[in-house]
Amino acid sequence: MFTKNYFLTLATVVVLAGCQGMPSEKPPIHPNPNMDWQEKFTAQAKNPFFEDNRADRLPIEGTVARGQLAVDVAYHQGVNASGDYVDRIPVTVSREFIERGRMRYDIYCTPCHGGTGVGDGLVIGYGYVPPPSFYEDRILEMPDGELYSSMYNGVRSMPSYRHQIPVEDRWAIVAYIRALQRSQNVTESDLNRLGVDPEIAFESTELRSINAASAVQ
Repeated sequence: MFTKNYFLTLATVVVLAGCQGMPSEKPPIHPNPNMDWQEKFTAQAKNPFFEDNRADRLPIEGTVARGQLAVDVAYHQGVNASGDYVDRIPVTVSREFIERGRMRYDIYCTPCHGGTGVGDGLVIGYGYVPPPSFYEDRILEMPDGELYSSMYNGVRSMPSYRHQIPVEDRWAIVAYIRALQRSQNVTESDLNRLGVDPEIAFESTELRSINAASAVQ
C-alpha cells in the first residue's frame, strides 16, 4: 500500500511539473497596471500639446518649492529690513554648530582660504589671486551678515555658493570663521581658562583646533 501511494504521488508530481502549457500569442494578464502604460514624455522630448512643443515646462511664475519659502530675510540673506548686514548670526551657536561649520569650511573654503584662514590654500599659485586673511582688521570688524553675504552672493573673484551650501551651513561656516579668529588671537589667560597648556599651544602650528567653540562661547 505504501509503495502504491508513493509511486502515485511521484507520478502526480511529475505530471504537474510537466504542465508548462502551450505558448500563447495573447498579452499576459496584468491585473495591477501600476501606471505602466501611462502617456508620458521623457526629458527633452517633444510634446505637441504645447505651442512651443517642449515637454519640459518652467515652474509657474511665483511658485516656491516646499520648504524654500525664504520669508526670513535676515536668516536667508544676512540683511535686515533696511538692507543692512545683520550684526550677529541669527541662530543659536553651539559647539555642534561650530563643528558642523568646521567640516563645511574644510570642504568648500580651504582650497582658497587655507586651513587657518590666512589665504594660503592649495589653489593659490595656480593663477588664483590670494584671498584676504580673516585676521585683517577689516574682516575682523565685519558684521556676521557680511561674511554670510560673501557666500550667498559671492564677492570679487569668489563665486556664489548659495547652490552648493545650504543656508544653515553658511551660518555654521560664519560661526567657525569667528572661532578661527578668536583661536588665532587667543591669549594666555584664554588658554588657562580652557585648560590648555600655553607652552604646548604656542608651539603648535594648528591653533585653530584649540577648542574654538569654547573660545567663542
